[in-house]
Amino acid sequence: MAELIGILKFKGKLNGLSFYKMNGKIIMRKSGGFDGEKILKDEKYVNVRKNASEFGRCSKFGGKLRRALQPFVKDFRDPILHGRVAKMLHDLMKLDSVSCKGERTVQLGLQHGESGKILDDFVWNTGDGKRCRYDYEKRTLFFDRLPARSTKAVVTLRFINPDEGHDPLEFVDVVFEVSLPCSEFIISEDEGFESVQAHYLKFALIRFYDADGFLLRGKTAVVVG
Repeated sequence: MAELIGILKFKGKLNGLSFYKMNGKIIMRKSGGFDGEKILKDEKYVNVRKNASEFGRCSKFGGKLRRALQPFVKDFRDPILHGRVAKMLHDLMKLDSVSCKGERTVQLGLQHGESGKILDDFVWNTGDGKRCRYDYEKRTLFFDRLPARSTKAVVTLRFINPDEGHDPLEFVDVVFEVSLPCSEFIISEDEGFESVQAHYLKFALIRFYDADGFLLRGKTAVVVG
């Protein structure tokens, strides 16, 4: 880095050098940063391109998933939810042992035995933590912590088809009410689960209400079955 002295004053780039003003002085330095053309074509950047491709797909799929979970996730007011979901989906994508790096998919990652733990460990509502657990096989919803003043929970079981051929992602809902307080709720066998396929993502979306029927904002729970 060099300092320009004299009556000549300008800012910008010239022949690979950058000039900018700092503390009232013109500073000169060699231009740096990534060369876009090299990243697109140079063989030594092949891993950069593969990583960018995968993160891009995870980010796109994450947007679809968040929209499929509305209006529930909107209640979280989490400004970094998009990035957190994208990272979680990338962890799932890395479980895809069938595809080559750069071509891995979330869908194939979801077929791995460890995918359930990644989904279950993800905290959707960081502002309020985890309140519920949902066991799809036992058809049971467990209430581990109830919000103060809550007298009713409206539960939506949402089964989302992760097939990216659908935009927006398709889903099936089963909705019921639960009187509180209670520690667990067993879902009736006659609930309409017939259209739910094995590869669907299974969520329990819970909103809590007080005795006057008002939604307790910020207490919404999203848990995986």
